[in-house]
Amino acid sequence: MKKQGIFVWEMLILFGIFALFGAYTVPDTNEAHYLGKAAFFWNSDYAPGDFFLSSPDAHAVFYWSFGWLTLFCSMDTVAWIGRGITWFLLAVGWMRITRGLKLPPGSGTVSGTLFLFLYSHFSFAGEWVVGGVEAKGFAFAFLFMAIGELVRNHWNRCWLWLGLAAMFHVLIGGWGMVATGFAWLVLRNYEGEKSHVPTLRAQLPGLAGAILLTLPALIPALMLNAGTDAETVRIANNLYVYERLPHHLLLSFIAQRTPDKLIYFGALFLIWSFLVARPRFSHGDINLRAFVYGTLLIAGGGWFINLFIGVAPDVAAALLRYYWFRMADVCLPMGVALVGVEFCCLGTVDRKQDRTLFWRRKLLWLVLLCVGCWQIVESAQRHEKVAPPRSCSGAAKGETWLALAEYVRENTEPDTIFVVPYTTRTFTWYTHRPVVGVWKDIPQDAAGLVEWWNRMQIQFYGVDMNSPMRSYGRLRTFGLLPESRLEKIAKKYGEKCRYIVTPRDDLDWCREAIYENDDFSLYPLRKEKTVIPRNSP
Repeated sequence: MKKQGIFVWEMLILFGIFALFGAYTVPDTNEAHYLGKAAFFWNSDYAPGDFFLSSPDAHAVFYWSFGWLTLFCSMDTVAWIGRGITWFLLAVGWMRITRGLKLPPGSGTVSGTLFLFLYSHFSFAGEWVVGGVEAKGFAFAFLFMAIGELVRNHWNRCWLWLGLAAMFHVLIGGWGMVATGFAWLVLRNYEGEKSHVPTLRAQLPGLAGAILLTLPALIPALMLNAGTDAETVRIANNLYVYERLPHHLLLSFIAQRTPDKLIYFGALFLIWSFLVARPRFSHGDINLRAFVYGTLLIAGGGWFINLFIGVAPDVAAALLRYYWFRMADVCLPMGVALVGVEFCCLGTVDRKQDRTLFWRRKLLWLVLLCVGCWQIVESAQRHEKVAPPRSCSGAAKGETWLALAEYVRENTEPDTIFVVPYTTRTFTWYTHRPVVGVWKDIPQDAAGLVEWWNRMQIQFYGVDMNSPMRSYGRLRTFGLLPESRLEKIAKKYGEKCRYIVTPRDDLDWCREAIYENDDFSLYPLRKEKTVIPRNSP
């Protein structure tokens, strides 16, 4: 009973640390994207007619199981509820791993805090775990539960948790299964561990359960491109990998843009190599090590595919779209945090017999404690002053952005469609009004993705006549678009597409503003018509 009480208290402390780390101002970077989808899933009157929200659902289980809250609570409240649940599940999952490794009290808090620090500073493909609410957060929590069973050598239970992770996010659960399969294959063929690893037949119940749990996510994912011609799928894959998400999917792009991230990740791998060179402490320890190596092997597969983008770009894009680096980005920091603390706590060293190793472990333990404290202080410093929502257009201009949203919400019809700036992420969140499309909100089906790209081109791309080279590309403001393009947008997206939001005075040369404040202006999209909002003074 005493041990259980310690576990609960330590888990609550870790939950508090996760909350301190992830409690950004609502909405977080991805929350407007995923919670908007969840709200629309349950209520089509939420931004009716919005292009992205109307696209096929790739995370239907998350939308179905969580989105109903948007019927009864504000979007901000739903975000905080989801964050709290996610952080709690992540804390429970992490503590399950540390208990499975038989680490002493306090190790869960230290290793969990160290994990936050390592993946924040040493991951290279932009992956994160603790933050806003979305399907990925739940999937990672269930992945931690699965690893907690793996280190206990409960393989059937591990498969079931992986199936639940895949139900919420098919890639996280799916790659978790691949890494677990790799761990089983290695351990079954390693003479020293073969006896404690169950046979494939013994795992059939868990595997069958995992497959059944995966189906609610896998089937919709496979059906996203049903009936879509091969050429559209090819174009969509190329857009997804080479245009929209190379910072997550393309190692050559990451190496060119942020080589320091790869250097940091390489340094973390060297630390990992040092730690796993030490003798293992238990069967659970070797299971964890094999799993982490499985995620590194997956990342190596992504790197290998990247080598062929010059000779077979279409094939490479079709494969690279599956986030090969996601698991290593998370699991290598996890492995270093856990094995590092394990090395300090469980390695029994006689101070008199091996004085050097004894003091090395004491020094490493001190370093880990300092890093953990540093991460807590760094997280706390974020809350010294209230920050505007991270996903606002012009994040430093939160008050004027909210004032614009309030005016739009009170003075336009719910199905009115808006053209908004390229980087906007929260216009629909605050106004409940649909938009033509923005860079963040990308559909997951091939046909929708190609249409999204066309919408980006017509709104945001053109020839900059002010540039000496007059090059074609994304323009900084709508003011650089020719007036004929505005008329074309209005005609293409129908009578309900009526307004355009810009930085202040951006279109004064061709439109009269309906509303403006210190930072933003609202213009009619069509010049030949005077559009007067319902409640305009």
